[in-house]
Amino acid sequence: MTAPSARRHRTYAALVFATVLAAVAAACKDDNPAGQCYNRRFDVSRPTNAKLLAYSLSPSSIEYHYLDVRTDTLELTWDTSSAYYGGACLRFQTTDSVRIDSSGIFQFFLTGSNGAYLRRRLVEQGRITNDSVIGYVFRGCEGDGGRFRLLPDSTISFTWDNGEQARILDPSAVHRLEGDVIRSSVTQSASADSVRWNWRLSWVRAYCGEGL
Repeated sequence: MTAPSARRHRTYAALVFATVLAAVAAACKDDNPAGQCYNRRFDVSRPTNAKLLAYSLSPSSIEYHYLDVRTDTLELTWDTSSAYYGGACLRFQTTDSVRIDSSGIFQFFLTGSNGAYLRRRLVEQGRITNDSVIGYVFRGCEGDGGRFRLLPDSTISFTWDNGEQARILDPSAVHRLEGDVIRSSVTQSASADSVRWNWRLSWVRAYCGEGL
């Protein structure tokens, strides 16, 4: 049987964590009309008039760190040793099927939840809690594609047709093409830098339904 004080402690910790997640969500700009979640990002067979070259998210490359020191201290770190559920692909227009074009259409495709475990460290009133919580790479209302440009410095800029661009797809993120790998990163903060988080991950060349 769990002692009442232990139950109260866990309940308080859960409330703190829920409050922090709500604050992070509020910090992410969401100015898209309702209904844009219903697009084709889960439809791998959607057609295109162009050849596509795909890059698949590499779960082992994911790095995520979140730190909130506004009152107590909450730290979250992505656990790459845990099972990853789902997949994600970026598919780019290509002329020669070897490299992506300098500009053209792109598609974004998701499957599953794209979730895994985060290591959590919570320090509150001198008490330290170390455990795990479930986290997700994508926020849940992403677009399904648009147009891209490969810039001279090897970064890729995206113009999305729909959806919400947050986390690793935020407009402030940097996506750099290095051979057969796209390296993506974003660093953000809120509350006078008392809340900070960053994502880093790689997309690797892989078949992902392109050419359909």
